[in-house]
Amino acid sequence: MNDIALSIFVFSCNHAQFIEKCIRSVMEQKCTYNYKVYVFDDCSTDGTVEIVKKLATENPDKISFYENERNMGVLHSVRKAIGLSCEAKYFAFLDGDDYWCYDGKLQVQIDFLEANLEYSACFHDAEIHQMNDTGDAEFMKKTKVGWKAYSQMNKYYPDFQPQMLITRTIIPTSTLVCRWKNLESFMQNYKFKEFSFSWALELELIKNSKFRYFNECWSVYNDHVGGISKRGSLFDFKRNNINILESLLDDDFYRFYAPEIYQTICSEFRMMIKSDEGLRLPKREYLKLLSEYRSYQRKEIKAEKRQFLRDYDWINK
Repeated sequence: MNDIALSIFVFSCNHAQFIEKCIRSVMEQKCTYNYKVYVFDDCSTDGTVEIVKKLATENPDKISFYENERNMGVLHSVRKAIGLSCEAKYFAFLDGDDYWCYDGKLQVQIDFLEANLEYSACFHDAEIHQMNDTGDAEFMKKTKVGWKAYSQMNKYYPDFQPQMLITRTIIPTSTLVCRWKNLESFMQNYKFKEFSFSWALELELIKNSKFRYFNECWSVYNDHVGGISKRGSLFDFKRNNINILESLLDDDFYRFYAPEIYQTICSEFRMMIKSDEGLRLPKREYLKLLSEYRSYQRKEIKAEKRQFLRDYDWINK
């Protein structure tokens, strides 16, 4: 590793409305650690590229720019970033439509990780800036309408454990600073859609470790119609989550958490079953969905029983 303590990866695609504020919020950090910003643009057509190039020209020693000639999707850019992450001791992701609102956040987070080697990452709360004005009821379920901060809809603890992440407690991508870890194998084996990629990555980073949570809003999430989480149907989103959860059962670390995994799978099914999309299914397909749900309920009960017996035997050995 060289003398760069932190690599910051910014991902943009048609973020002309947001990208300058995003990058400037990074450049304005008051941090004693050396950091570099890598901006990956996925073939923007709205002027984002020109804005980034201008900022890179102003800060040639701090900003490197990578531009896709055609739209490849965010996972393509992330794979490029992962290859560069080994250049620094720590790394952070920042979506081009979000920004940091506290100029000391990097200093606090890196100081903490330097002093506490048992943590693989640390994160904080984030404000939610609501920018959706559509009247579509199903679409609005994908937004953060009514919430002003992530902590209002997620329960965080100072020591954030793997089981909390399994149960779909959401960590805003822009809040994490992570200790370097070789993620090439994870990226090569990742076969799911981009919808919940940040969650899947966090599940990999927290293995055999834990995260630290700071109860402060040090970044802003702009909730708007062009966000990645708004693409696709609720069924696509939930199915993808279920597929990620099922893959954890093949992981030596996560097998221990089988009850929590099955519990979360059941929760994802319930949201599908109760959704407008689910209730409009033909009767045969709806009954098939209910049958799938019941099968996972049985798996959850069996896994929970095994865990209880294992705990009992351990206490009484």
